[in-house]
Order: sequence, then C-alpha cells, then structure tokens
Amino acid sequence: MKDIFLLEDNGMFVLFAPLKGLILEINNEEKQKIERLLNQSNFCFENIINLFPEIDRAKLIKKELMGQNNILQTTKFCPDSLVLFPTFDCNLRCIYCYSKAGEKKINMNWQIAKTAIDFVIENAKSNGSKENNLEFHGGGEPTWNWPVFEKAFDYFKEKTTAEEITPNISVATNGVLSKTQLNWITNHFNSVQVSLDGTREIQNFQRPTAGGGKSFEIVYNAIRTLLENKINVTIHCTITEKGVDNIPEIVRFFLNDFPGAAIHLEPACKCGRCAQTEQEFPNPDSFIQGFIESEKMIRAKNSEIYYSGTSSKLTEFRQNFCGASLPNFIVTPTGLVTACHEVAEKEHAFANYFIYGFLDQQNNNFVFDSEKIKKLQSCSIHSYCENCFAKYFCMGECLVKSLNKNGERNFPNLNPRCKINRELTKYFIFQKIREQVLKKEVWHGQASKAGSCS
Repeated sequence: MKDIFLLEDNGMFVLFAPLKGLILEINNEEKQKIERLLNQSNFCFENIINLFPEIDRAKLIKKELMGQNNILQTTKFCPDSLVLFPTFDCNLRCIYCYSKAGEKKINMNWQIAKTAIDFVIENAKSNGSKENNLEFHGGGEPTWNWPVFEKAFDYFKEKTTAEEITPNISVATNGVLSKTQLNWITNHFNSVQVSLDGTREIQNFQRPTAGGGKSFEIVYNAIRTLLENKINVTIHCTITEKGVDNIPEIVRFFLNDFPGAAIHLEPACKCGRCAQTEQEFPNPDSFIQGFIESEKMIRAKNSEIYYSGTSSKLTEFRQNFCGASLPNFIVTPTGLVTACHEVAEKEHAFANYFIYGFLDQQNNNFVFDSEKIKKLQSCSIHSYCENCFAKYFCMGECLVKSLNKNGERNFPNLNPRCKINRELTKYFIFQKIREQVLKKEVWHGQASKAGSCS
C-alpha cells in the first residue's frame, strides 16, 4: 500500500503523503511524473523525493503507522478507563436522541458503579498505569441520577489518589442543572462538555424539556457560569436540517457569548428518536460549507472547532475512529458492558455486535465474551477505504453508523459522513499549502505518536 495521493482543487495540484508528513504543491507536469512512478512495479518513495530538492528528508516521518489492534490482540483485555451511564432517564426529550433517553426510568445502582470503578483501578495497578479515566455519559442525563453520580465521583477520586494514580474525570451533560448541581460541578471538574444546539429558537425546538418546555435559558446560564469559574467548556452542537444552513451564525453566537469555549459540531444521524420525529441527515454540502466558513472565523479568533470525522492538524493519525474497537469499557445502568455509546440495551439492532459483557451482581464480577472482544479488536479500515486520502483521519468512520442491517460494514451506499470527512480533510490539506505558500516553505508534518482517538 503506497499511501501517496495526488489531489486537485480549482486547478491546484498537491502531493499528499500522510504517513510521511508531507504536503507539497506540484504542477501538472510533476503530477504526471509522479503518476508514472506510482505505476511502476518497483515503486520507491525515494524516487519521488528525488524530483523535489526542496523536500527536507530529515523532517519526513521515518516510520509507517503500526496498527494498534495488532498490539491489543496479543494482550489480555484489561481496561483501565471507564465510562459510566448512571441512568437511562433524562430531563430533556431531544428530537434526535440516539438512545431515546427518558423513555425508560432506569437508574444505575451503587453496586454496579462501585464494582466497575474497583475493576478499572485494579487494572490500572496491574497495567502499571499512572492515570485512570472516568467519564460520565449517557444513556440519559448522567446528573439525573445525582446520588450515584456524586458518590461515584468521590469514590473514584479517593481510591485512585490512595493508589497514587492520577484521576481524570469528565462529564457530558445537557446543562439542565440545578444551582446546587452547577455549583458542585464547578468545584469538582476542570472540564465539562455541554450540549447546546445554537440560538434560542433552535435549542428550544431540538432540545425541549421532558414536559415540552424550553431549555435554552438554563443551559445558556450554565455555560456562562462554568466559563466564569474558569472551567474548560466544550459546546457540543448537533446540526439538523433546521440549523445546517445557519452554521456560521450559530458559531458566531457561540464565539460572542461564550468566549474561550471549544466548539464541537456534529450532523444529526438517523437513529434512536429520529425515526419517530422523522429527522433526516442534514444536507452534507451545506454542513461542509458551513463548517469551512466557521473554521475560518474560529481561526481568526484563536479558538477551536471540532468535527469527529477529520482533524485540522493532519498529523494526529488515528488507529480507530473511536474506542469501540479497543473496545471501550462502557457500563450501562443495568450492568451491561458495551463498546459503543449508542448501543446500551439488548433490544438494539446491533446489541450482539457491541455488547460484550455484563456484571454478574450475585458474584460481583464482570463476565466478558472473549470472541466478541476479538471481533471488535479486529476491526480495521474497510477495503472500501484503501485508496482514500482521508482514511487516517476518520479511520473508516463511526463503526455503528457503517454497519448494515446484517451487522456488516457497508460503505458505498451508506453514510453521507464519508463525503463530509473527505471534503473537510481536503480543505485542511489545501489550507496547509496556502499557509506555506505565504511562508514559501514545504509543509513537513511533525507526526504525533500514533494512538487511538477516544
């Protein structure tokens, strides 16, 4: 596999070798020479380098990317990072919710939370890990089961500290919090992800309260309070058909009203409650256009904007789209263990694929299906992605969103996110060239150490 790509944008040609950390503007004649070299049976990258004396060999990345899955399959499954879903209940009824949160009033009991925490801390000790990660997510709104949420936080921090392990604790919340809860979070967390879908009209339409009321005001005030207390805030904004043509306006609103917050944009996907509310995937071309315009605005303000399908840095090679193929150790309110945030119940169409264990509460230990773990760990970039220049930045896309009804990966007719991933990656590649043209340099990427994206 050569992993060398020739790209074009409005008459501009680029040589892109992601595993070498190289982006170089070329002319049409040079492009044709490279094409001839690539077609040779005895192709050698050195032959391309020889065409361009301006390339600094010393700055090229020397090592090929090594698949993390090859490492994982040779070791015992011993996770030291934990995601807890404290509840399936929720105080909102978001029109696109992947888990249809709030329809089931199921809370995690303390035994499940404690056993899961003890398990990952013991694993951290066995692994020699100096850090332990705990994330509160859902499922539902994690703070809605406040007693277990608060107790789990305190217990995890106390236990890790006693073992001289650094605790990293994070939470993803909808921001509909009481003053007491908000004060507690500002005193205990360094960073918080809060969901807010944009301006008042969009937020109240897409994320109404359980009783059909408006949520904008309370979430807005929660974010302001967190920022005023020097908490690192990431605003998670789901883009639907209603907001896709207004992405720059949404981002401008975030920049003006929440200075310092990072912004994470994601298109809504047709799953969960979308089937009931008839929400469709937003127009991908509009999402691409809106994201690019917003990225330019963000760059001028020295802020940050994210989308999960690519990276503007181009050297952060991902081994996986997310942690589903590690697999993630996510414990649900009922004690099931799943690799995917979206698949938390046995009734889900892909439960047999992602749910790989459970807590035996009678014996107080976790039981895992080793064959399912091996299958998850064996996930790699699909053959459909082999010749795609964006593959090391999306890594085959979200696993659950790339499965067909038979539980098989099925790209060609599946997911408009593929188009978004390619176009945004291409934009970032050509943006690097435009930046370097001003500096009259070749862009040599300084690759980060290969690792997974969680």
